[in-house]
Amino acid sequence: MKRQLLIGFTTCLTAMAFACADDTSDGGTADDDVGESSDTVGEETTNGEDTTTNGEEQGETMGETTMDDTTDMGETTMDDTTDMGETTMDDTTDMGETTMDDTTDMGETAMDTTDMGETMDDTTDMGMEEETTTTTTNQNPDCEAPAQYVDCDDFQTNDAFQALGINCGDDASSTVIASNTTMNSNNSAAWRVATGFGSAPGSNFGNLLWAANDDAWQPPDDGDPNTPLPDPIPANTSSTILIVSSGVVAAPNAQGVVVEGNGSQGGNGNNNNEDNGGLPAPLSAQYGSNMGNGGTPFMDCDLVNDCSDSLYDHWFTNGWNNPNDKLWMTMDLEVPAGTEGYIFDFAYFSSEFPAYYNTQFNDLFIAWSTSESYTGNITFVNDAPLTITSLEDAGAFAYKDNAPELAGTGFEGNAGTGWFVARGSAVPEETFQLTFFIADMADSILATGALLDNFRWECTGCIPSEVNSCGIQPQ
Repeated sequence: MKRQLLIGFTTCLTAMAFACADDTSDGGTADDDVGESSDTVGEETTNGEDTTTNGEEQGETMGETTMDDTTDMGETTMDDTTDMGETTMDDTTDMGETTMDDTTDMGETAMDTTDMGETMDDTTDMGMEEETTTTTTNQNPDCEAPAQYVDCDDFQTNDAFQALGINCGDDASSTVIASNTTMNSNNSAAWRVATGFGSAPGSNFGNLLWAANDDAWQPPDDGDPNTPLPDPIPANTSSTILIVSSGVVAAPNAQGVVVEGNGSQGGNGNNNNEDNGGLPAPLSAQYGSNMGNGGTPFMDCDLVNDCSDSLYDHWFTNGWNNPNDKLWMTMDLEVPAGTEGYIFDFAYFSSEFPAYYNTQFNDLFIAWSTSESYTGNITFVNDAPLTITSLEDAGAFAYKDNAPELAGTGFEGNAGTGWFVARGSAVPEETFQLTFFIADMADSILATGALLDNFRWECTGCIPSEVNSCGIQPQ
């Protein structure tokens, strides 16, 4: 069915929630703004005022601690009591261990503790100078995700994967390594590498809103006020973003910025990409949870079909299953040791909105993972895939109608989301496939687009339907 309609189009991704598991899928149902989870690895050491432990049980004191400004060559005097390297505090001694405010044991710290030569309250230890440092480790120490990413996203190269920060060399300690990278598009104008999109001002690259954000990203906490935040994740971008479309995208100007004509995306469909054949492999709209029987999203994935169960109703119940102008890109990603997740930036725009809300003309964006931890759609809201209907129902369109943020995008008069960060899970040292897919649905007239950028590894990963779940977070 073809429609003749002019509506604006902006390539940008929207609020999407997606499911992932920290090496295993977990139960529950994700909503449109799912939280995120992060494992806490390591022990927190604070320079407190009460307890000294030597990291050993039943034994020797590895460098005794002197408190109350008293030092005596390996012996500790407190409350007028010393006994051959043993310390008596609060009338309690136990073979070289010190008991204060209950207990410390096995080198772990409790109640304002110092460990292995750290100092407390004007304390000296074996002639060492006073220290006030605190050691906090909140990520897996075995995680080999890059601490900093090498920069290669130059729009002059026109490499869609390098625009995301992928394959900037062959050193896994400084870049994301991928193989079998494929852009499936017959029309080279259906995607662009650009330094910006539209003319809306902002704080990203080039002082634009729709441009690369080189700030580090802070994963959310797990809801426990006693657990430290995970370490920030460094950016993997500098100057470019990737624009993908179910229509066509204007060529960048001399500064690398794509500026579309006012409302130009409304008649911008039919990019001559593939119209037949349904979803490309490995995408599947069939239930993937409960070993293919469905009903338990994110649990017991069959590792073939959609473990989010989010595509089934769209595809089979509603019959919205006729994709046209299909573009998809795939890559096989090599997960570093100790790394259990990944993130990327995205936004979504569509000229189908508002005229074709809750109809078959419900243009679709999917990010599909084949990880051993989770296989299926990772971009959904309210148990539905990313479409104009699901996004509107979730209140996820940040900009509508003639919002100034849509200026120069071609989607003036339509709708777009803000920038989001999406999270997925992975298994350390596996190789899994990630696919980005966008298509017009039931016609080839009105374009929909997405912005993609800044793919990074996350050490701690995420677990669906928990306080700190996989899903999306505002940038």
